[in-house]
Amino acid sequence: MNQAAHDTYLRIQTETASPGQLIIMLYDALLRSLGKAEMAITANDIESAHASLLRSQDVVLELIASLDMTAEGEAGVMARKLAPLYEYIYRRTLDASLRKDVAPVQEAVRLITPLRASWQSALESLAYEAGGAATGALRG
Repeated sequence: MNQAAHDTYLRIQTETASPGQLIIMLYDALLRSLGKAEMAITANDIESAHASLLRSQDVVLELIASLDMTAEGEAGVMARKLAPLYEYIYRRTLDASLRKDVAPVQEAVRLITPLRASWQSALESLAYEAGGAATGALRG
């Protein structure tokens, strides 16, 4: 796929995604960037490692910006718990960038992977419940 078509696809995908789906997309982008950084560090490709780690940092900053720290209830509690974790992951990507070390990258991947899985599971549960509610409404 050429770059213009890919960019258009991504733009449409992000414009039509739910907030939950956008978080999944950010996690996916972060995991991809971290994977590229790890491969580049291992290959001693400093320029690619640096670029991938900068991209990772940008994604983490976007995740931080997505948190609503003033939300009430469980959403606010979750945001306030995720903020320090995201900040820690950001610091680990800085460490990896400064030291060109894969250990902080691998740690960030270990921390993000279960978060991504949890978000995916939550979205699937919500979709299932919404489908069941819609089916129940049709029967009634």
